[in-house]
Amino acid sequence: MTTSDLPAEGQPDVSTEGTEAPFDDVITLSTSTGDDGAVTVTVVGEVDTFTAPVLRSSLDTQLEQQPASLVIDLSGVQFLGSAGLAVLVETQKSARSREVDLRLVATTRAVTRPLEVTGLIDLFTIVDGSAR
Repeated sequence: MTTSDLPAEGQPDVSTEGTEAPFDDVITLSTSTGDDGAVTVTVVGEVDTFTAPVLRSSLDTQLEQQPASLVIDLSGVQFLGSAGLAVLVETQKSARSREVDLRLVATTRAVTRPLEVTGLIDLFTIVDGSAR
């Protein structure tokens, strides 16, 4: 071992061997299709810079199938950051261009507050979990 293999004095050892990515298990996505053909993507966890691309990919995949409606269930989201808001806005634009009815299940303050503060809440049809 040479001194270049050691962390600098006062610096932590940042080797990644045996560690997990910091965003593992921070977001969980599941998809279901109702009897009426509505597709629901249920999101649980935190939607931030690290997890937003995963959400975007999942939503894009669903929109490509052109369901009659797409419901994004955000009731299990504990944090919705700016990257998550951007995904929702892009999904709304894409849904509108494909004539897909988009609805959000937004029942928690962690989701409704960022939407209200940014003024984006008016872009979306907000429903409670029973109105899927």
